[in-house]
Amino acid sequence: MKFDATGLGALNMDQLHMVDRIAGPDEETFVSGFIESCGGSAANTIIGLSRLGMRTACTGKVSDDREGALLRENLRSEGVADHVAVSGSGRSGRVMGFVDPEGSRALYVDPGVNDSLRLHEIPDEALETRLLHLTSFAGEGLRVQREVLEVIDGSVTVSLDPGHLYAVRSREISGILEGTDILLTNQRELEIMTGHTDPARAAEELGPDMVVMKMGAGGVRAWNGREVHVPALKVKCRDSTGAGDAFNAGFLYAWMKGHGLEVSCRFGNYLASRCIQGYGATGSLPGQEALRVLEEYAVDDG
Repeated sequence: MKFDATGLGALNMDQLHMVDRIAGPDEETFVSGFIESCGGSAANTIIGLSRLGMRTACTGKVSDDREGALLRENLRSEGVADHVAVSGSGRSGRVMGFVDPEGSRALYVDPGVNDSLRLHEIPDEALETRLLHLTSFAGEGLRVQREVLEVIDGSVTVSLDPGHLYAVRSREISGILEGTDILLTNQRELEIMTGHTDPARAAEELGPDMVVMKMGAGGVRAWNGREVHVPALKVKCRDSTGAGDAFNAGFLYAWMKGHGLEVSCRFGNYLASRCIQGYGATGSLPGQEALRVLEEYAVDDG
């Protein structure tokens, strides 16, 4: 395979506003700072994998505007092969985020041209990969993901992080779930999709061989025939944006390198802990120096 991992999902420019608190209906709050960074859940995870040394690619769609150019240049600067389609009209996707001093956030998504991606705009080369990592689109983008699952090589491992946008559309994504090997979700999303928070039951009901449920400060529960519960690392959270994507990068890297479920969860937690100590989804993600931590976890596991 040409790549170790390819990401397919919405590509967005993240516009993060630091506020004293998240305002409710008819309330006002104050903005104390602003950060703009390149995002998109699949891209965040793929960048994390690239920094760890994997051969990576990303596909999706942007417009030929300032934001689209920045999103593509960011991928290339991170060593990610750019297989992103460019529209001559419309606008690139963006996410407006509001982050309070505790790191909690509220997000507003403007999908732009993301949902106009079509199968013929995805190069065959991008799908020559060991792992295909899928994340949500705001609208009809899931159609192209269904089509991709029909044409990829049967040896490709498929991971899916549905996010809230797909969790509330669980019936619509049933075909994608049936083609998924690794489901990476958070506790609330799994409850929305299944009515419970039991990874083993979820695997039986939804189809994936492995279900990983992220619980923030509560750690992670995961099942692939046996269940593990791995506590979170205790660190100061500045911004939770991208924490789940960072976990995915650590987990998938360790799993693809042949480590077991518990070690993979521990390394996912480690990358998430690094992410939330800074602002933005990828600004604090480590490079290959983090692999020393993975080696230590593997030794501890015996």
